[in-house]
Amino acid sequence: MNELAAFLDARISEDEKAARVGNLPEEVWGARGWYDPERVLAECRSKRRIMDYASAGLDEAEGLAVLRLVALPWSGHSDFRAAWKA
Repeated sequence: MNELAAFLDARISEDEKAARVGNLPEEVWGARGWYDPERVLAECRSKRRIMDYASAGLDEAEGLAVLRLVALPWSGHSDFRAAWKA
């Protein structure tokens, strides 16, 4: 679970940084070519809270299942592992 949590932390940090500097990747922009940096930052905060809950509020198997679901949007990332697919 620690490797998956580290992967998620890195991806969320990338999204936060991109939202703050206005350089979000195209997949975040949506089909119409627009995005709201504040929404992206709120989503990052939400994902971090879910991660905290998964690691502190659930047993290990349930926490891992939750983290796998949070990781799904990054399943195409080169560091994503097939074992993490939900």
